[in-house]
Amino acid sequence: MTLGPLALTPRLVEKPWGSRRLAGLGRHLPDDVLVGESWDVADLDASVTPVDDPVTRVAAGPSAGRTLSELVATHREDLLGTAEPVAGGRFPLLVKHLDAGQHLSVQVHPSAAVLPDLPGAHLKTESWIVVQADEGAEIMLGVVDGVSADDVEAAFGTPAMVPLVRRVPARVGDVHHVPAGLLHALGAGVVVCEPQTPSDTTYRLYDWTQEYGRAPRDLHREEAMLCLRAEWDANTAPQEPAQGDGLLVDTAHYRISRTSGAPAGPVEVPARDGARVVVVVEGSLAHPDLPAALGPGGVCLLPAAWAGSLEAGEGTTWLDLDLV
Repeated sequence: MTLGPLALTPRLVEKPWGSRRLAGLGRHLPDDVLVGESWDVADLDASVTPVDDPVTRVAAGPSAGRTLSELVATHREDLLGTAEPVAGGRFPLLVKHLDAGQHLSVQVHPSAAVLPDLPGAHLKTESWIVVQADEGAEIMLGVVDGVSADDVEAAFGTPAMVPLVRRVPARVGDVHHVPAGLLHALGAGVVVCEPQTPSDTTYRLYDWTQEYGRAPRDLHREEAMLCLRAEWDANTAPQEPAQGDGLLVDTAHYRISRTSGAPAGPVEVPARDGARVVVVVEGSLAHPDLPAALGPGGVCLLPAAWAGSLEAGEGTTWLDLDLV
């Protein structure tokens, strides 16, 4: 069996900071639930995340119901090309949409430098493509000028953390890279597409419990400060978001490219070195192997060995998330 374009059934995750805007991106939300995350391409081991059943399954076609690790086991070269699976033969990319109805926690993820000192932790590097943003919404990345790691540790878990974090405007279309070790928080009123390494290791420094009246969650002083100090330079250097078309983010794990305003008609897709995840931002993309045309927020997985064409609607904009 040759693999064609694969539609996957998203795994929806309830979060205290979530909202309901993912319904406008084609997600069928359960009633009266604040959904913070749509795990669109996911293949995590249940032992490394509190999320129940942290995998996505093929939605239709000959592979319907199969997980990505099952496809890796039977179609590794066709699916991944030269890309390598992660431990356990799992798919090496996690793609989400996040809907922040409230601020997410101020947090950090571990880089490779600290993994030997954090048993059970997994590298987590991610990027944010801003899909929607309320007027005045912000993203928090790194620290303001003059702040030291000692200042952050002194403010740990208290509202004194808030003025230490650098804030930048959340603008639709901006692409922010969030490397492992960078202090960050997604601000209220923002929806992003988030490609990342397949990890759920997160260390929280502040969780806005006073501001929102949320139930307290665990904070992680020792682990978070270890991650921050190891990558402190990244926290003090302001970064400009990537904009426009073409290659926008290039990491050791994935690349992000954007194509905007395509005319109606076929989009030729050649075979390539690694699998690619396609995310529609505006317009539509269709293929006979997909159960329905992909509208804004729609996601499909293109196996590395597949070559063919997708049918674009007029003015379609999409993201290509390529495995390295």
